[in-house]
Amino acid sequence: MPTFEYTALAADGQKATGIVSADNARAARQELRMRRLTPLAVSEAGNVKDGSKKRSIKISNSDRILVTRQLAVMIGSGMQVEQALGHVSSQAEKQSVRQLLASLRNKVAEGFDLSEALADHPQSFPRLYKAVTAAGEVSGDVSGVLDRLADHMEKSQKTRRKVQTALIYPSVLGCVAVSVIILLMVFVVPRIVSQFDTFGQDLPWLTRTVIGLSEGLQAYGLFLLIAGGLAIIGWQRLLRQKHVRRRFDAGILKLPIIGKMTRIANGAGFARTFSMLVGSGTPVVESLTAARGSLGNLVFIEAIDEVIVAVREGVAPARALVRTGVFPPILASLIASGAASENLADLMGKGAHYLEEEFDRTTAIVLGLLEPLIILFLGTLVALIVLSIMLPIMELNTLAFG
Repeated sequence: MPTFEYTALAADGQKATGIVSADNARAARQELRMRRLTPLAVSEAGNVKDGSKKRSIKISNSDRILVTRQLAVMIGSGMQVEQALGHVSSQAEKQSVRQLLASLRNKVAEGFDLSEALADHPQSFPRLYKAVTAAGEVSGDVSGVLDRLADHMEKSQKTRRKVQTALIYPSVLGCVAVSVIILLMVFVVPRIVSQFDTFGQDLPWLTRTVIGLSEGLQAYGLFLLIAGGLAIIGWQRLLRQKHVRRRFDAGILKLPIIGKMTRIANGAGFARTFSMLVGSGTPVVESLTAARGSLGNLVFIEAIDEVIVAVREGVAPARALVRTGVFPPILASLIASGAASENLADLMGKGAHYLEEEFDRTTAIVLGLLEPLIILFLGTLVALIVLSIMLPIMELNTLAFG
């Protein structure tokens, strides 16, 4: 049965929005009147169109987690998938979420599985989400799978927010310090330097260097800013080329500290995703294929492609993973042990937890060192600017009282 999104007036004069199931728009309005609501606008939900083409609805990661958790609870309580989608949709506050869930409900009502309905909205539900849901439908445990999927997304979001929060202070500190240096070079230094013309003597090399930089910023600062912006845009477009991206990602892995953090982060994300998929009953090859989407480094993505090919040819997953030489060695050991003990999902989950803890420790150490290094570096720059101004004055005083 189609669903309709409505805006109506309640008996107390307040506006109410939501969705209602009916055969057509007229029946939907009659249903609203039976609920003592005066319909203002009624339109079929889940059919967002752009011209004549249907457009995929996009929701935020937080909304996706909330919807997944609610669906897990509703389906776990015994509701059919179609009923659960309708119930969660009626409680959603955002119009985009209501439209998305209504579209999914219409698709399920037509006889499609939930995983097939999710495929219509790739912007809201990535390939991993669809694969996990399909595994739950095969095993008959959609509720449990969605619950584990929500846990996975929450952990991933928590890790991202932790890193973003930790980077806020160093970023703000760096921006403020750079702004202060630019203001000194553009406005303060020129005014003070103009007084040096009356000295009638050669200025120290440090002072001449700072004056040259100051004059360069005044003359070409705007051009440098535009050039910097164009360089960033050009670099982003250049990274879209596969061979450039491969060389860049490979270079990242060779860096002393950042390379280690990148390796750990990709290994942890892969292990967590692979564990969830295998635990949901997904075959190993399909789990590897879906877990590939959790990787952000092209070197790791190509390594997983090699592993998938090798496993299809009959090579043991652990051995194929070792061949790549890019994943943390602990993952290959855990896969081998899990395959032997038939406890692969739990062991990979423990491996993911270990790598996530190691990533948190490394991040805390790096950020703890980054703050004083930023202060030291920028403080040194400010001190050099001040010293370049003070040196001529000190030399003049020496000549005057010498």
